[in-house]
Amino acid sequence: MQFSLFLKNLLTEFVDVYKKYFTSTVRAALLWTILCFAISQVLATYCIYDAGIKAQPVSVLSFFIIKFSINNTYSFVDLTRTIFIFFVAIFSVNLNQKTTVKNVLFLVGILAVCALLDCALFRLNYQLQSLFPTNIHALIWVNEVIVLLRNYLPLILFAIIIQVCLGKFTTKHIGLLLISLWLFNELAYEFIMLVRPLLFSLIMITLKPPTYRYVVESVLGIPLIGFLFLGYYTAMTAPFSLLEEKK
Repeated sequence: MQFSLFLKNLLTEFVDVYKKYFTSTVRAALLWTILCFAISQVLATYCIYDAGIKAQPVSVLSFFIIKFSINNTYSFVDLTRTIFIFFVAIFSVNLNQKTTVKNVLFLVGILAVCALLDCALFRLNYQLQSLFPTNIHALIWVNEVIVLLRNYLPLILFAIIIQVCLGKFTTKHIGLLLISLWLFNELAYEFIMLVRPLLFSLIMITLKPPTYRYVVESVLGIPLIGFLFLGYYTAMTAPFSLLEEKK
């Protein structure tokens, strides 16, 4: 399949999946999102933060956008996006076939691997940064590469394990998978960054106590994140299914 045709079919697939499944899956997506938010809030409440941290969460949505681990202190709240992708993976497998105990064990295993990788990459970043204390460009390059790996490795690993669970995995189309994941991940980020200031801030204009704003934006964030389930499902599965259809 030509690359231009793949991109065209991929974008069409995003639209078609939402049209076909949104009504029937919205309840499940919202329930998974509520569970993800609850776990994230527990992690945020009890994890360790570095004393020099400057960024403060304004709602649970902050944990989907900002990394709160700095210096040599790893904050487990950084696993929020990984936990979200874990729930998307369960959602994705269940959308194609009945989820089995074996599939759940595979997914939980990948979740554990991703959690360990995230912590290890953060530690590696800290160690590598100490090698270039005065070279600003080296520091930027190392940090950006590590952030990229922390953001995309869970997506890649869960996309692969979804195919393993469905019995359809092949290594031939990993490049197209990376393109698909990058495309929707960027769209999702821009979507969140558009809705938060334009809509959520408008709704919360009259709210003054930070606690009220935190709760209200977190509640408003549930349908926002829930809306992304089908998009990530498509990004993680379409590169394989589209090329199968071509055959």
